Amino acid sequence: MKAHRPGGKPRSRLRRWLKPGAALALLAAVALFLARTRLVGAAVGSVLRRAGASDVRLSVAQASPWRVVLADVAFNVRTQPFAAKRVTFQRAHWWAPSLGAVRVEQARLPLTVDGSDTNPWSWATYRGGSARLRAAALPADSVSIDGTLVVRAAAVPEQELTVKLEAALDEAGHWQGTVQADGPGLHLAAEGLYRHAAAEMDFAVPQLRVELKAWQEFVRRMVFLPGGKWELEGTAVAEAAGRLRDGKVASAGTVSLREGRLANRERKISATGVEFDLEFEEFETMRSKPGALRIAGLGAGGLQLTGIEAGFAFENDNFIKVSRAAGGLLGGRMATEPFNVFLDQQDLECVLLADGLDVERILALIPDVPAKATGRVDGRLPIRVDEQGLRLGTGWLEMKKGAYAEIQFNAAGLLTRGVDTKSVSYPVLQKLEAGLLRLKLGAMRIDLYPPDRPPGLSARLHLAGEPTDPTVKAPVTLDLNVNGPLEKLLNLGLDSRVRIGPGK
Repeated sequence: MKAHRPGGKPRSRLRRWLKPGAALALLAAVALFLARTRLVGAAVGSVLRRAGASDVRLSVAQASPWRVVLADVAFNVRTQPFAAKRVTFQRAHWWAPSLGAVRVEQARLPLTVDGSDTNPWSWATYRGGSARLRAAALPADSVSIDGTLVVRAAAVPEQELTVKLEAALDEAGHWQGTVQADGPGLHLAAEGLYRHAAAEMDFAVPQLRVELKAWQEFVRRMVFLPGGKWELEGTAVAEAAGRLRDGKVASAGTVSLREGRLANRERKISATGVEFDLEFEEFETMRSKPGALRIAGLGAGGLQLTGIEAGFAFENDNFIKVSRAAGGLLGGRMATEPFNVFLDQQDLECVLLADGLDVERILALIPDVPAKATGRVDGRLPIRVDEQGLRLGTGWLEMKKGAYAEIQFNAAGLLTRGVDTKSVSYPVLQKLEAGLLRLKLGAMRIDLYPPDRPPGLSARLHLAGEPTDPTVKAPVTLDLNVNGPLEKLLNLGLDSRVRIGPGK
């Protein structure tokens, strides 16, 4: 007989019980994993829906107390889709009330910049309230996001920016982070510090560079540019810093433009070599300190200005104060008295101060003028430019003191009209108006008036001098009244829709 080993029967029974026990444990583990996976997916979906999301779609690739991986996450906020290829939560201690290290990969986020009613960032508008920015507490130790920011505006092709965000809790329990965005013609670097206990955030944008040509369609949507469609070129550089407190943002910084070019084909206006430097005290109200503007060349129809320098400041997003402006024009200098610009209005009023303008170049702007002249004039010209065109106010042009000037007429009857043919001066006047004699001017002045003020008189021309021929001794004094809108005489080459209207 075989001898039985002590304890053999109990061991056999243990083996029989271990096999189904292991199977049950495995099934329990699988069931727990599947249940956890479903619970994680349901919990994430519930959180997103409570935050205002809809059409939530995701899958749970991994779920454990230490690591959760979500794949193909997608949802909508209003009409804007959000998506991420992979979201990972890595926890060092499963019992800690934190998501741990959160990493979002291949995210795709929309940003609507023109304030349309589909802007997903203005969630407060869902209930008709005013938008207020609030930073919420995030139960995590660190956050890392890389992906694409899709910049949108109505009727404008989208622009995509590659974005990377890194943020982490410091020893004081404050969030510190950096953001970098790059795309066609744009580079952004920003940093921030969020103190949850005080519900405030300090932020800075040390680098923002934008190539205007690549982003001009968005600029047109965001900034009102009077006069129609403008073509924009140049490099805009900005720095900013500010604070988010009580749901409101306060920020300040500087904006500069280099190698700028602006053109309006419809208005036949172009500017080259545009540069400016401006320091904003409040970006929210667009209030700035006085800044400097420089324009190498400005063409407006037949007029060409060079070397323009101006001082200006934003009072708000619609009101600009121009303290000074000066540049080269018609062989002399043209400056302005201080004036205001309202961006939502289609008109501009200012006073031009002329210094040494070339009379010959001025007359070249007037087609078929029956005279040629040399010399230089000073003057004061109030103007108004609006949808009806250019209008002159009450002003004057006068021969520059000490300057030499001549004029040669070519208009029969201009000087002899009403003069007695038997007068001694009649033959001299005939030769002058026929262009056979030139008149050396001792005085020349043009007084300009708005149309019909006074009635029937828009300009008065006063000339005094004597023929350049030393053999002809006949002093001439001439006063001519001009009737009709004088602006129509100026061939500025502007768009035909820039019409001349009645005076104010």
